[in-house]
Amino acid sequence: MIERMGDVEVLSHSGTDLLTDPSWDAFAVAEGTVFHTRRFLLSWWSDRLAKNPASRLIGVRLHDGEHLVGVCAFELHDGTLAFAGGRDVVDYMGPIAEAGREKEVAAALARWIFETPGWSRIELAGLVQDDPVARALADEICRLAPEAVIAPYDQAPRIEKAPEGYLPMLNSKRRADILRKRRSLSEAAGALELVDSTSANIDAAARLLLEWKAAADPEMASFVAEYGGFVRGMLAELAAAEAGYVVELHADGRPIASVILLRHRDTAAIYNMAYDMSLAAPGTGLAPGVVLISLLIERSLEQGLRFDFLKGAQDYKLRLGGVPVDLVAITVER
Repeated sequence: MIERMGDVEVLSHSGTDLLTDPSWDAFAVAEGTVFHTRRFLLSWWSDRLAKNPASRLIGVRLHDGEHLVGVCAFELHDGTLAFAGGRDVVDYMGPIAEAGREKEVAAALARWIFETPGWSRIELAGLVQDDPVARALADEICRLAPEAVIAPYDQAPRIEKAPEGYLPMLNSKRRADILRKRRSLSEAAGALELVDSTSANIDAAARLLLEWKAAADPEMASFVAEYGGFVRGMLAELAAAEAGYVVELHADGRPIASVILLRHRDTAAIYNMAYDMSLAAPGTGLAPGVVLISLLIERSLEQGLRFDFLKGAQDYKLRLGGVPVDLVAITVER
């Protein structure tokens, strides 16, 4: 379906055709996050459709003449219109827009939403509060539906680029705590080293991470049972584009903790972490997860990247220097 709204033309299509067009990925790479890319979205959709066959995926492209200025993917399921991607496994959702065209894209997209039939409720989560197109979309939806509820539901801590490096940016107490944890783990387990997965061992590394995660507690075991297949499939897709891999912390050559690292433009983001629970048993005083992430932050900042902890403002993320940014959801009843 094609509609013209002001200078912006809105093209929508049910199914995966728009996402598989090369221009979608080119735009997502230039303007969005890894969660907006074809490889991530199609991995999510494959899992989602298998579990919810009645769901519809709707791709939306926004053009000014021949020029692409925005994209957004939606799911319509059981009368609810949401951004493509579930809160359990996707951190950033919603539209992306060319810099400087955020308000036009948001206005056209909001009008398209309210002119689209088939939904009785919209639940638009995964919007970053400080993102210009997210703010513009919230404003436009409020204008069209004053009863809309817009509220934060989580936070995503981040560390911006730091030319001075990681440890110098921390206060003395936090810096000493990290160095103490590194020293204690090294003394107990052996020499520490970060090891990146390769194409030959990435699935084995993902399986080990999920095994450790499932052993952590019943809630994590349920998550792995529900989404373990998705995580492995998504990681295989992203690894083919060098956008995702597993980083393990080795002690004397054996893995003791691991994390999925997502790379997109100038950002490194951690997505699911786990570790050998025997090393973090009560009374050991060891923190393999914290040591792994602190070393990964240090390496990422040295590479000139910003570091994103993604969703969830857990205490350890804040102690490691993360600055929370609100994630916002928009809800409207029709």
